[in-house]
Amino acid sequence: MLKCKVCVVMLVLVAAAIPAIAQDHSIPKSRTIYIEKMENDLDGFIRAEFVKQRVPLHIVLSADEGDLMLAGSSTADENRPWHEGFITGTRDHATGNVMVVDKKSNAMLWAGEAGDRNWFWGSMRRGGQRKVAERLVNDLKKAIH
Repeated sequence: MLKCKVCVVMLVLVAAAIPAIAQDHSIPKSRTIYIEKMENDLDGFIRAEFVKQRVPLHIVLSADEGDLMLAGSSTADENRPWHEGFITGTRDHATGNVMVVDKKSNAMLWAGEAGDRNWFWGSMRRGGQRKVAERLVNDLKKAIH
């Protein structure tokens, strides 16, 4: 019985120490961010979503001026069969993944990935890079403190 109590106490102490060991990788508000060029013009859609969703970061157009950098890649498959998503199961036709890097410390602060698949509406709902950018920026906005 004593061994069990000692184990529980040790586990509690280790669990309490983990947040102290972990680094803070949150993204502070009002920083400047540079968005790198990405395939399939995902960077342009991300810039538009920053404005639409009122992300509290300032976009700069020069890599030298930004405190943070958003980089990533995307894929797009526009050749879809007419019946896909209506009769058969849907799949992502556009995907993207991005990460935010602090240029000063060269530390990754946040990373995310998204697709354009919509389970409920299927092929009747708009998708593509615009939907991917919307989802990525929505997730990024949640990481900003």
